[in-house]
Amino acid sequence: MASPAKTIQVYRISGYVIGPCEKCGKEERALLMFEDYGMGYECLSCGHSERVDRVEWIDGDKLPPDWGLA
Repeated sequence: MASPAKTIQVYRISGYVIGPCEKCGKEERALLMFEDYGMGYECLSCGHSERVDRVEWIDGDKLPPDWGLA
C-alpha cells in the first residue's frame, strides 16, 4: 500500500508553513524549493528540510507573532 501524499499549507506571500517541524516540534517552518524545483519546507530553528508531494496555498501574509517580523 502506498503512503499518503505529504501535504503542507503555506501562506502565499510570506512563505510561512503551518504546523510544527517533524524533528524539533517548533513552528518555525518556511517554504523551500529544491534544485529540481521540488517543493518542501525548512525548519528555521533546527535546519531540518523535507520534500512534500503537494502544497496547499493560503491567501494572506501571516507570520507568527514571535518571529518579530510582523
